[in-house]
Amino acid sequence: MIQLKKHINLVLGAGLLLLILFGVYIYKNINSHTETVNSPDQMPMIKDETIESETEKNEKKADNSDPIMVDVQGSVKRPGVYEMNNGDRVIDVIRKAGGFLEEAEARSVNQAEKIADEMIIYVAAKGEEIHPLSSNMGNDKEDLLNINSADLSELQTLSGVGPSKAQSIISYREEFGPFNSIDQLLEVRGIGEKTIEDWKDKIKFR
Repeated sequence: MIQLKKHINLVLGAGLLLLILFGVYIYKNINSHTETVNSPDQMPMIKDETIESETEKNEKKADNSDPIMVDVQGSVKRPGVYEMNNGDRVIDVIRKAGGFLEEAEARSVNQAEKIADEMIIYVAAKGEEIHPLSSNMGNDKEDLLNINSADLSELQTLSGVGPSKAQSIISYREEFGPFNSIDQLLEVRGIGEKTIEDWKDKIKFR
């Protein structure tokens, strides 16, 4: 009888120990799975990357959403006002206007220049004297040169400006945006205080 009780106690003890070990095993597996699913190193990173990607896309859409109007004149097949997009260049507008006429002087415009709203692009004919055009014709400042929309040939009508300095002005506009004041022109290589003093009554910024 005593041996039977000992045997039963051993069996019960062994069974209890197995239950405890099985419970510990299940608990560890469940806890490990929960940590993997809710790992802070994984889920937020994916979410943040998604948000950042959508933000960048929205910014790009905003940059290119507003159309700009450009007036093309001179020796092109279809002169007129054309609706373009931000980031387009002079060559894109000329193509939209049907391209150059045979008598056009292609070098009279900077075909690589980025366009701006209300910009006038004038393509001269071969042998034609080039007169600077303003994007605000018809007002009190019509005789002033718009430093933010003038092309390579128009900039060279300013005193002391040759092809190299004109290209420096255009390159500055493309990299840093339009000029907001005459003093900002001092940041362009080759332009000093004496030059801008001479230009102050000859240029405008919008």
